[in-house]
Amino acid sequence: MTIATRNRFIRLATLCAIAFLLMSAISVVLTVMHRSLPATPPGNRPIPLLDGWILTRYSPLASICAIAVFPALALAGLGYIMFAFEKTQTVEITFFAAAVFALSIESVRLFIPLYELWINAGFFAVTISRVVFFCRIFALLALLASGLFANTQTIQQIGPSIFLLAFFSFSLANSIPINSAGMESNFLVSAGYSAVLDLFFMLIGLLSTLSYLILGLTRGVKEYRAGALGILVLLVGYTLLLSCDSWVFLVAGTLLCANGAWLYLDRMHRYYLWQ
Repeated sequence: MTIATRNRFIRLATLCAIAFLLMSAISVVLTVMHRSLPATPPGNRPIPLLDGWILTRYSPLASICAIAVFPALALAGLGYIMFAFEKTQTVEITFFAAAVFALSIESVRLFIPLYELWINAGFFAVTISRVVFFCRIFALLALLASGLFANTQTIQQIGPSIFLLAFFSFSLANSIPINSAGMESNFLVSAGYSAVLDLFFMLIGLLSTLSYLILGLTRGVKEYRAGALGILVLLVGYTLLLSCDSWVFLVAGTLLCANGAWLYLDRMHRYYLWQ
């Protein structure tokens, strides 16, 4: 994959993120206009211990707004990458761009509240949930690959590597058991053995952070250490948005995601500016 080819893919991903953002905005407006949001949680809350807190009170509007935030964040990240790294030959930014694009796919979850699929979590709700699990697995693996393969692969090897990540993510997403009788308050059909899945996601996130931290320490590059902090902040915000069914999580998750991505991209840009 040449730099020109990579840039074309990033432009295509940006156009797709714009399409997802427009679809999300229309879905949110139609859902609110139809007044089809449930007054009470349609299923279990991702973090049930927060039920008794006033600031984390359940809000279906906050849930759908959090879903719509993902393509907006993806568009902002891809736009920054497209202009700041247009002529930069870097492996990690390409994987990071793939992870950022995967965030926009999360918006397909809006079809569940739009068509009131939580009432009967049938084939379409389960399919949407599998697509969401695919994008989450792929995003986390792409983040991990961005750290593991930094300065170790040539740019020509990125295409096959991303394809393998997508294939593995697709296979894993289709092997996850889905509890079709269980819906969560953030409009996602719950997965069986969710504790194991959450542990898997947490380990991949921690390994992604550690990969950049180790790179920074072993090579004496402070930008990689700052990048590790950016990845950590991004993942914390990502977790809050994924679990969002209250306004506090929406605000906190959005701010943390945006600031974590900016910190990572800004430090990587400073590093490669002098290479």
